[in-house]
Amino acid sequence: MKGLMDVPGDLAPMLDPGALGIVVAGTVIATAARCGWRDCSAALAALPRLGASSFDEGANRTAIARTLRAVERDGFRAADAPLPPDPSLARLVEAYLTTGSIDALHSARRAERAAREVERSRSVRAFEYAGELAPVFGLVGTLYAITGLSDSLAASTVEATMAAIATAVLSSLYGVLTAHLVCVPLARAIERRGLREESAREALVEWLAAHIENASSERAHRFGAARPGKLRTIA
Repeated sequence: MKGLMDVPGDLAPMLDPGALGIVVAGTVIATAARCGWRDCSAALAALPRLGASSFDEGANRTAIARTLRAVERDGFRAADAPLPPDPSLARLVEAYLTTGSIDALHSARRAERAAREVERSRSVRAFEYAGELAPVFGLVGTLYAITGLSDSLAASTVEATMAAIATAVLSSLYGVLTAHLVCVPLARAIERRGLREESAREALVEWLAAHIENASSERAHRFGAARPGKLRTIA
């Protein structure tokens, strides 16, 4: 009761720590049991990234541009420019620098994109499951309160009876609010954030691949134009 003294009078009747505990604890435990700790860990790791962008498009574009200039100057095996700060893009660039093959770049691109999609789907799935389970545990809290209602009626205590009814109602309310104001919005926010970053990352990869292909075409054209002259000189 002391904790409720600091709560505005209009909100105090809406607070029931017991009902809230049943909904939150039950939802967390059931979600972990349903989707596994790996999905739960991915979901928790995605939460801090919602606050601040972890993908700096400008910094990654600058790093890729430096790498391309180094490749044009020294060749892909001699390029020692810093890799992009984004780990996924860094692995793509490294795959190209290691092999000098645009096919290796595209292969690494597909693998990295698939890995990101799996990680994102794990995070989203965990919160979607939580959104499905929260109302269920709201109902559990309601049933638990109803079972205590029989004891209150037997004791014919009006206050205890009203408290049990309030807990039953608030349990269902907490379940619905937890699902639709917390879990489902977080799932959608993680999904939107991931898709935005994916779009920005794919645009950079397209730009990188196009630059490499154009440079390769120019080198092939210069090489083809130089060969006839050399043959005539030898003749």
